[in-house]
Amino acid sequence: MPFTSINIVIPNSEIINYIDNVNYGISKPQFNHLSSLMLGLINVKGNKSISSISQSILSAKDRSCIYKFLSKSQWDDSLIDRNRIAHLNMFLEKNVNAGSIGFLAIDDTVNPKPEAKKIQGLNYHFSHSEGKSVWSHCVVTSNFVVGDISIPVAFKPYYRKEQCESIGKPFKSKMNLAQELVANFKKPSNCEKVYVLADSWYTNSTLIDECLSNGYHLIGAIKSNRIISPKGVKIQLSQFTQYINPDELDVVTVKNKDYSVFVYEGPVSKFENAKVFICYEIEGNKFKAPVYLMSTDDELDAETVISYYLHRWSIETNYKYLKSNLGFDKYRVRSIVSIERYFLIVFLTVNFLEIFRISERTLMLKTLGDVIRYQDNLSVKELVLFVYSKSKENVPVHEIYSYLKIA
Repeated sequence: MPFTSINIVIPNSEIINYIDNVNYGISKPQFNHLSSLMLGLINVKGNKSISSISQSILSAKDRSCIYKFLSKSQWDDSLIDRNRIAHLNMFLEKNVNAGSIGFLAIDDTVNPKPEAKKIQGLNYHFSHSEGKSVWSHCVVTSNFVVGDISIPVAFKPYYRKEQCESIGKPFKSKMNLAQELVANFKKPSNCEKVYVLADSWYTNSTLIDECLSNGYHLIGAIKSNRIISPKGVKIQLSQFTQYINPDELDVVTVKNKDYSVFVYEGPVSKFENAKVFICYEIEGNKFKAPVYLMSTDDELDAETVISYYLHRWSIETNYKYLKSNLGFDKYRVRSIVSIERYFLIVFLTVNFLEIFRISERTLMLKTLGDVIRYQDNLSVKELVLFVYSKSKENVPVHEIYSYLKIA
């Protein structure tokens, strides 16, 4: 392999300390595999395959050993995941300011595998980006936003009912998984309120009831075919909007965008009472097609609801980081065990990056991309120091090449 700056000598102390905080006593070889994979997901450029990580991370073992670590090694990934979340909860307790408003976004994403035949758990799932169903894995996730913190919290793979028996999993619908994500979330004590944010697929009475039973309100998009009852007359939202003149509505401005908004309060489908905001984004002299937002908190006005709902896009931003920067959809392992362990390691990695970003505020790292670049620089410095020290010890250059896996 040609020399590049990604030939990394050892994981840095911050990653080692983080893994120490979340592991339950895994063996030294397992610890090495875990740290090597996390470091590879951060530092390896381009294709983040296990082969490239094995080649680029100098402390990493042969790729076959890493595959065995994911598929056959005896370690309790579910316990590490619980420890990961417990560590995240402690971090939030220490870093959330008193009186804060928090937002828990719920959504799902697909990892397409169009050419794969032997990978377990694949099925056709709808992709919003492609506008059609694609051969893929589907993962339901939660992302928490509070202040300047935006961090993925939990993930739950979704499998079709017909394949659950063959892979040894009880069937749970995407709505069941979303309920679990809400029920298992621990609100930081300094948060005054938490709002669950959802798109129109997840906004229904089932998730609303789960939110309210846990002390949270829901703000979600709803479809135009939802039934409302203005003055006791049942009508679909899309039909009701025909009687609205957007030019006669009040205008609110959120993040430099103007919206004309009509507010309805009353029954919405099976839910007894909520506020619905029919929002027309103004572009020049024209109005875009309306967006329908629903809030179970009837004390919120239109400007607040729109500004709160915009936090839902944090989960889309983090999907981009997970896939573009951390290889969340680039795995080539076959078994369900390996796949779900891989997901866990990606979530460990993204949690580490955001926790580091917030904990080291003096470094002025604004995004996860900034943190990745900072970690890259640390790795380059370690490499330079390694070569420098070996040269001072008069180690032959061919031995240095061999250690750096560039012989």
